[in-house]
Amino acid sequence: MSRAKSKTGLYHTQREYYRSVYSTGQPAPWDGFFDGDWLKKRLAAGENLKGKKALEIGAGRGRGSMILAGMGLKVAGMDYLLEPLLEAAGARGRRGPAFVNADLMAAPFKEGVFDLALDWGVFHHIRRKDTDGYLRRVAALLGKDGRLLLACFSTKFRHEGETARKRNYTVHHGHYDRFSTRSELKDTFSPWFKITAMEERKAGYFLLDMKLKKDK
Repeated sequence: MSRAKSKTGLYHTQREYYRSVYSTGQPAPWDGFFDGDWLKKRLAAGENLKGKKALEIGAGRGRGSMILAGMGLKVAGMDYLLEPLLEAAGARGRRGPAFVNADLMAAPFKEGVFDLALDWGVFHHIRRKDTDGYLRRVAALLGKDGRLLLACFSTKFRHEGETARKRNYTVHHGHYDRFSTRSELKDTFSPWFKITAMEERKAGYFLLDMKLKKDK
């Protein structure tokens, strides 16, 4: 996630909300948003990934990282909260991912080191004014023709009990949610990535498979 610019800013309250959820030890409200079958399908559809390096941005309890590792990738699962990473590390096994407690904007990795990045639910918590910084950082971490798999909210997404209404963002439980249209996502990512697949689910989220453009 993008770093909080102050101890009272929206990114700070967002971080503390996630911390409070993970501290319960119970399933997180966003767990149902994760689609491991789609992730496995997209990984299998691409080039041979065995031995290549992958980064999961916002790894949480590590479900995405575990799948990536299971497909033969060398995986770093990164999250700016330590609590869920401790749970993930306890379940990873001997050949599981390495977990790193760090913020995306200060990730302790060399530029161009990863062949693939997975973002399952981080982008849609980045404020629109900070989008360029997010894109630059993700692109910098990926090597030539690096691949980005991403899941984010669409404008059809509704929180439990929320009535239908048109909006492109909301502040919910102290954290920021942005909601995108297909055309907005194309405009946002196309300068940086070639979108090879995009689908929208009825539950209100998009799934994208993208490749970094050669001139980036």
